[in-house]
Amino acid sequence: MPKKKSGAAQAQAGAPPQTSSLMICRNKHWRYISSFHGPWLQLPPEILDSLAHQNYTMPAPRLVDPAVFYDVVNIRKAVDEAAQDSVRASTGVSNIGTTGRMDYFGTGGGPTSQLSKERIFKIRQKAVKLLSKAFVFDEVAASVATMQATSTVEDVGQHVLRREPGNLEAKYVHFFHEKIPSRAMEHFTPLDPLNEIIMSLPFEHQAPPLRTRALVQIFKQQWDGAAADLTSALRITEELKRTHKPNQQQLELASRMREEQEAWNKGHRDWRSVPQLKEEDQPKSLEQQLQFNRGGVYLTIACQSVHTALDGLKEYRAAQEKGETNGADGKAQEARLEARKKVKTYAKRAIKDYTAFLSHFDYTLGLPFEITNEIMRRVYDLANGNKTQTPLPKNRLIEVENEQKRANGDSENGDGHSPSALIKHHKPKPEPFERGEDGWPRFPSPKIHPASALFAEKPPADLPPFPSEKTTNAMLNNETIHEAFGSREAVTYHPLMTDALHSLLLAHALMQTSPTEMLRHAHNAARLARIADGYPIFQAARSPARADWIEVLRRANNWLGLSVPWQKLCAPAPLPEAAGGWAKDSGSGALVKRREKKEETAEQKRERIKQESIIDALSDDRVVDEDSFQRAVRARERRAMEDEQGISGPLKDKDAPASIAAAPTTSSPSSSSVDGDTANVPPPKRWAQDENGKEYPISTDRAEAIARWIKEAPLSMGGKKKRPTRKKKPVTNGVHGATEGVGELNVDEHGDEEGPD
Repeated sequence: MPKKKSGAAQAQAGAPPQTSSLMICRNKHWRYISSFHGPWLQLPPEILDSLAHQNYTMPAPRLVDPAVFYDVVNIRKAVDEAAQDSVRASTGVSNIGTTGRMDYFGTGGGPTSQLSKERIFKIRQKAVKLLSKAFVFDEVAASVATMQATSTVEDVGQHVLRREPGNLEAKYVHFFHEKIPSRAMEHFTPLDPLNEIIMSLPFEHQAPPLRTRALVQIFKQQWDGAAADLTSALRITEELKRTHKPNQQQLELASRMREEQEAWNKGHRDWRSVPQLKEEDQPKSLEQQLQFNRGGVYLTIACQSVHTALDGLKEYRAAQEKGETNGADGKAQEARLEARKKVKTYAKRAIKDYTAFLSHFDYTLGLPFEITNEIMRRVYDLANGNKTQTPLPKNRLIEVENEQKRANGDSENGDGHSPSALIKHHKPKPEPFERGEDGWPRFPSPKIHPASALFAEKPPADLPPFPSEKTTNAMLNNETIHEAFGSREAVTYHPLMTDALHSLLLAHALMQTSPTEMLRHAHNAARLARIADGYPIFQAARSPARADWIEVLRRANNWLGLSVPWQKLCAPAPLPEAAGGWAKDSGSGALVKRREKKEETAEQKRERIKQESIIDALSDDRVVDEDSFQRAVRARERRAMEDEQGISGPLKDKDAPASIAAAPTTSSPSSSSVDGDTANVPPPKRWAQDENGKEYPISTDRAEAIARWIKEAPLSMGGKKKRPTRKKKPVTNGVHGATEGVGELNVDEHGDEEGPD
């Protein structure tokens, strides 16, 4: 008797034959799963709940975004309870039976009690409701949590559907847990189940399944449909925010919560005294998810039009200069102009969405160095048993001396002038903070900015330069910059922040943002990436956009002129060392040389690079068999060796001879040594290695398209004329002046002022 086809194969008409014998759940293919790994999957829910509350009540910027923190806590609770229920249902044994009843002799009280079929179904219904709730919160985090749970949760939705085919929650859960061939999600994932769920739900509950359908369409490369679904989901969330009006009790609760937080910030309250938030009052991260994913869709659509906008452009311009163009060339140029407009339009939309995503998170420069210096000096004194009173500042010593002289009657000198009057001419600079009666400084609240403010046209005025000259020299000399006791920056962490920061840079590259402004954006992205830390809740996440950005820098020959390799710019900020080391040099940003390490041999370096290449290749979606795995490892080993030699770092040999630029690069360790005969030879360009690495392309299509756009796209293609600069005229009064101002305006048919495209 022939075997019955799986539900996914039946639903997908004309699906290609199975490419893999491995059948896994659909949710294991979900994007950005690595971003949500971390200790939150193992910590007890009670501790997680306490940490989330403590994180919410702390002053800004909070360590972790409260919305995503509360979401993962609720997901853990729901998945854990659903796992217990699914185990009970699969074994058919009640809780009383599993614990066992004790008789007078201390032995078991007989056989365990078996559950009825009706009771088992009710338990599975409850488990399905809990799992559906978890996927509604955040389907990526819920997918990670269900992977860590027992395998019985994977079948609970299917069991409920057998008896109750119209159960929407069971359909939603089974959609994630249905087993399909590995790495073939786009071929074995029909949209019909999600369409039925969305059509059956009321308007206010449609946003989560719309988000799910959009992510499936991303796998299927149906970008316009994905953008439409994410836009519809965002409209629903915005509508719900507008219609939700808190009642009087909620307003009173919010006011009391605000008062408690202010008291906590001033040190008068402990975080335990702040009331716990109810689940319905907790912030949700759905809007952030929608903004991030739609920004990624817009960026992909922009990249898809790059090649259409550039193919044949050089030939057309050469023919145009000679006057040899015809009608066909004109039509092709119109298509290129339309593709160029599409690149710019969708890149601009991506920037808007990523900026909106980053606006949810707080950033601070920290307290000034004078205040942190005083704090650490007092901590150092206490740690070393020095309990003597901290010396008073100089201006305070002068005041004390004058008071003593006045008390002794020596109020004037021989010339008739008081000492205080003479001292006023040499008044020292006052301290930047006030002191309390106990000698401790009264700390001002640090300035808080949204993270998106760093990428505005006018960034915060108090933003220090990054990297500074001292920081740059330290990075280039492989030294660690000790910033722990200077201006301590901090940013609220989100698992997708690193990818959003680098995606924002990619979108700006497509928008052809000026190199000066682009360099500022890149430095600010690195500034945030190096201090973004999800410990102790989330692990550091892999970022596809970061890998693409590094590849773009390689292929575009560091057109921004970064003075430090990107990997070093984004290296995590160092943790503070022992206070004794600080006390010896309390200068801001004191350089601390890296401890002497044992020299790595060539064999150890080769083995380390091999292990890192294997781990990196395992996370590549394009690795589908043994052959592609081996090629991926070899390609990564070559690139890692180039990174070790500095070949893929910031290059400045844009004017190098073509023969040198095209020279093949060897991966032997000896090629990195520079002697007197070869010191003046510039290193070969990074993309020259592509001729030897075509057997497995590490670079993605997105990185290749953006790099080509940077190198080949002109700033203007002649579609619009630049608006001439207008000289200022004397201000005139009356109707004549108003009509003159209106007449000078130049607006195109879309309502935008004309300018260079």
